[in-house]
Amino acid sequence: MGLFGNKQTSTTDAPLAEYKVVYRGGLPHLPKAKVAGIELRYWPDRITLDPTSAAKKFWDPLAIPYGAISDLTIEQRQVSTTESLLASGSRGGARDLATHNNIHLAYTDPAGQPMLLRVEMLTGVTVSGQAKKCAEMLDMIRVQGIRNHFATAPAATGSAGSVADELAKLGQLMQQGILSADEFAAAKARLLGQ
Repeated sequence: MGLFGNKQTSTTDAPLAEYKVVYRGGLPHLPKAKVAGIELRYWPDRITLDPTSAAKKFWDPLAIPYGAISDLTIEQRQVSTTESLLASGSRGGARDLATHNNIHLAYTDPAGQPMLLRVEMLTGVTVSGQAKKCAEMLDMIRVQGIRNHFATAPAATGSAGSVADELAKLGQLMQQGILSADEFAAAKARLLGQ
C-alpha cells in the first residue's frame, strides 16, 4: 500500500486519463531511478500510480489526493551521455531528446513531509510524442479543473513579498496556458484567503 493507501474503485469507476511512466526519483525510500513501467491515472479526486507486472518488485500502489498536491509541472528531460551520443547520428541530434516529458509532482505525505516525485512519460513512443502526451495531460488537467483542488502553499507570515511572488507565478502559469482564467482566479482567491 502506498503512502495514502490505494482507494478501491468499482468496475464502473473509470479514470479521467491514464499514462505509462517510469520512476526517476524523489522518494526517500527509493533513491534510484527504475526502468519498469508504472501506470499514472487521474481520477476525479486523486492521482494513482500503480505498478505494471515488471514494477511490482519495487513499486507499491500509491494514491495521492489532489488536496495533498501543491504543484505539478512538466520539466525538460535530462539527456544521458549515451542518449546524446546515439542521437548525434540522428537527423535532429540531441536537441530532439531535450524535450519536456518529465512530470514533477510536489505533494505533502500524511506525515506532513514535502515530497517531489519525478516520473518520465513513456506513453507516446518517441520523445517528441511523449512531450505531446505531457501537453495533452496538462490540457486535461486544465479542462477538468483539477488544479482547483490542489493545495496552495501558505504564505509566510509577515512576508508580503512571498504572496506577490506566488501571484506572479500564477500569472505566468496562466500566460503559459497551464491555468485557465477561472483557475487563476480561484487560486488567487485561495492565496489571498478570500
